Amino acid sequence: MSQVVPPSFLFQYALPMVRADQLPGSTGSKDSALRLPAAATVFLPAQLNTPDIPWTLKAAWNTDGLGFEIRLRKKSFPPAGRWSAVQSSDRVMILLDTRPAVGLQRATEFCSLLTVLPLDDDADDQPSARFIEIAQQRTTRVAQDPRRCRLETVLASDGYTLSVWIPGSQLPGFAELAETRALGLYVIIEDSELGQLPMSVGGDFPIAWNPSLWTRMELA
Repeated sequence: MSQVVPPSFLFQYALPMVRADQLPGSTGSKDSALRLPAAATVFLPAQLNTPDIPWTLKAAWNTDGLGFEIRLRKKSFPPAGRWSAVQSSDRVMILLDTRPAVGLQRATEFCSLLTVLPLDDDADDQPSARFIEIAQQRTTRVAQDPRRCRLETVLASDGYTLSVWIPGSQLPGFAELAETRALGLYVIIEDSELGQLPMSVGGDFPIAWNPSLWTRMELA
């Protein structure tokens, strides 16, 4: 018998997000990938629904920005996609709210959605990203340029690891994070082989535009 309500939906979460002052590291070297420590591993509430989920997430912050590492496994083919057919592309969506408020069900000007193609067929199979407007969102407070984000995809025989660095200058309200010490976060993987892989609940819920469903991260 199928579950009417996923177990992960029954709880509210406040998860730690570690500080990593070494991020984002230097560019142009063999060690240029974002190196997030093991302590940056984030508990995925989706594990309450399906214990053996095929991906892991690391997240860290410092006063310059936010770093993420998404590791996806159990794939048979490398990711592929292009912006002209984004809905059928392999992609990772990172939703952020720098002013999380309990019960707020509409994205405010402090919310952002960064969509990343781990491999862009139109960019020589390099990763690419775009900031996407959130449905029903109020006007954003800063001009966002995805070219300022740092991306790296490392392929493996069973999947890939995607590293993302988002400078604080690209996130409205980021300058006050050191004082507010809280962040709304939601990560969703859309994969052509494995389907939708959400951080907690999936597309049956309005996760793409309702920040009250996102996970609260408390900045350590």
